[in-house]
Amino acid sequence: MTWVVALCLGLLLPLGHSKTVHIYVSPKGSDGNSGLDVSHPVATLDKARQLLDSSGIKGNTVYVELMGGYHNLHSTLHFTHAYTQPVTFRAYKDQEVHVTGGKQIPANLFTHVTDSSVLNVLPPSSRSKVLQLHLPSAGVTDYGTMSKFGFYVSRTSWLEIFINGLPARLAQYPNEKFLNLVSVPGGRRSRVFTYNSKEDARWVNEKEPWAYGFWYFSWADDGVGISNIDINKHQITLANDTNYGLRIGHYNPAHLAYADNQGGYFRVINMLSELDQPGEYYLDRSSGNLYIWPNTQTGTLSSSDVITVSLINDCISLDRGVSNLNFEGFTLEACRKAGITGAAVHDINIQNLEIRNLGAYGVSLSDSNNVTVSRCDIHYTNGGVNLTGGDRKTLTPSGNIVEDNHIWKFGRVGGVGYNAIFFDGAGNIARHNHMHDGQYTGMWLAGNDNIVEYNHIHHMCVNSTDCGGIIAGRDWSGRGNVIRYNYIHNVVKNMPGAENRGIMLDDQFSGVLIEHNVFFQNQYHTNIGGGRDNIIRYNVFYDAVNYPLNVDGRGILYASNNGTLYDRLRAQPYKTKPWSARYPKLATIDSNHPTYPMGNQIYDNVFYNKRGPNIVEYHGTGLNKTEYYDIHDNFNANPAEFWSPREYDFRFRCSIETWANQNSVPQPININAVGPRQPTGPKYIQTALPQYHSTVHPASCTGSIIG
Repeated sequence: MTWVVALCLGLLLPLGHSKTVHIYVSPKGSDGNSGLDVSHPVATLDKARQLLDSSGIKGNTVYVELMGGYHNLHSTLHFTHAYTQPVTFRAYKDQEVHVTGGKQIPANLFTHVTDSSVLNVLPPSSRSKVLQLHLPSAGVTDYGTMSKFGFYVSRTSWLEIFINGLPARLAQYPNEKFLNLVSVPGGRRSRVFTYNSKEDARWVNEKEPWAYGFWYFSWADDGVGISNIDINKHQITLANDTNYGLRIGHYNPAHLAYADNQGGYFRVINMLSELDQPGEYYLDRSSGNLYIWPNTQTGTLSSSDVITVSLINDCISLDRGVSNLNFEGFTLEACRKAGITGAAVHDINIQNLEIRNLGAYGVSLSDSNNVTVSRCDIHYTNGGVNLTGGDRKTLTPSGNIVEDNHIWKFGRVGGVGYNAIFFDGAGNIARHNHMHDGQYTGMWLAGNDNIVEYNHIHHMCVNSTDCGGIIAGRDWSGRGNVIRYNYIHNVVKNMPGAENRGIMLDDQFSGVLIEHNVFFQNQYHTNIGGGRDNIIRYNVFYDAVNYPLNVDGRGILYASNNGTLYDRLRAQPYKTKPWSARYPKLATIDSNHPTYPMGNQIYDNVFYNKRGPNIVEYHGTGLNKTEYYDIHDNFNANPAEFWSPREYDFRFRCSIETWANQNSVPQPININAVGPRQPTGPKYIQTALPQYHSTVHPASCTGSIIG
């Protein structure tokens, strides 16, 4: 009978039953230890990863407990296969844990500069401030190489230095903003240009000068080496071509908002002779000497300062098929490329990390499903979260979610193509994120049925134009995307060139629903760049610099993007189910003037604009047709009819409220309902979430209904 009882007991156990195992890792541990109790931790994350496949651990639910301190990776932490049960790398008991791709340098290895040949190159103001470090004396000999960056280049950085978590930058001129190209003697496709500055007298002895600029368009940046500087002619020769060539610049800080001639502005970087501010550095690769003016409160270094140099490329990489892997509660930093990268992975959870000081994206996972990035603080990177997944052919959603994150200053070295969030595929969700201070676009949206909701987006496009807080572009088939319940503000034009927008539907992007958003103090709040079947409703458009919306008919006027548009359309099964059922207007696009801006609707929105009552600026003639842009039943308000715009409170009052009730238009979202719902990052850096409270109650208001 005992075998019968045993069989019955076995049947009662849940399938996939496993025990829970803890592996402890400490910088003070030893890889000769078992790692299975807190008193005998292993020393490295890679050893912990190896233990995951050992007898007695494999197949169980595992917590890799990272104990306090700096866990410096000697090589990329590389995962090669799926786990049958969840494996979680986390900070042990919320201790302060840093996983780095670099090495800490003792402050006492830095000395004042005494070499007269160096002192003579340094600006007089910094000669007593700059410290030097002989990197080989600190055991560092891999300096990386200066390589092209900007404009969608997947950047691998050279050696960088960070002090107390703050990045230093290569010494540059000017320290802020840019210089104009004055002439381009060899024409657009040459590498030679002149400029108007006598500062170049300082540059004659530079060993490895580079230049960074928006050379032809204000939406395309390039970092390029310099092969020659002629200080007599004030002329630079670049070592390589830029993406679009060179042009004369019209950068004028006093008149940027009115300048339409774009591009043609630059700065020089990697210049010892321009090391004139705290937080700037220069590395002489020939000698191995690093020179830095420390960005500390005292301007010098002490034993309490944490000084880290970046050494390895990717911090963490995941091979195809990796699954059931979680990362929680620590700081990931100081790698020359990505924080976490991989392709075709699934069931990955990245939670409460601080991800900072990287050469590329914080998280970059392509063709992946059921990935969640939540409650992370991502900053001082070159891109926040790059996530693609789902099946566009079948419109199967990815299950990917990016939520409750703080993503800021994510274009640290270069801007264009380094977005806070990039989505492609089907059914990705971005919600409750706070994104701000980007050199270029905040969020780039591609694919189908993605949802962007409850996000707080502001101060984008800092150094570029023809840019947006959210951008989608050049795809008739990218249908079903929804942008709703977001606060988008202060996306304005800081550089010469085309205008910037809160939401930019570029190059005939189509089929987007934009609803329940609040926009204020953007150059334009939203545009429709000649696309089709876009719906804009139930939004508040307050105080645009130009107009609330601008629209055009670029597909009628020229056909430069037609090849891409048709290729992307024909790549999808748009005439058969499920596409034809989900997007019936797309199924008949071939017989209905595909390049015309048909079927756009703008209704039930509330507007206030200092320029006057016009809702839309038309770029082109003959566009004010209802079959193109059907604009109706919108309300033109004045500031007194909102509760308190100064305090981000755009609730309707008086005439707006009456109109809204009559037309079943809901009240705008409360700003406290957007952005992260919980503190972001590891426990040791978390702060309370901001709260906005309205104290003003205006006494009177008027308003009227417009077209």
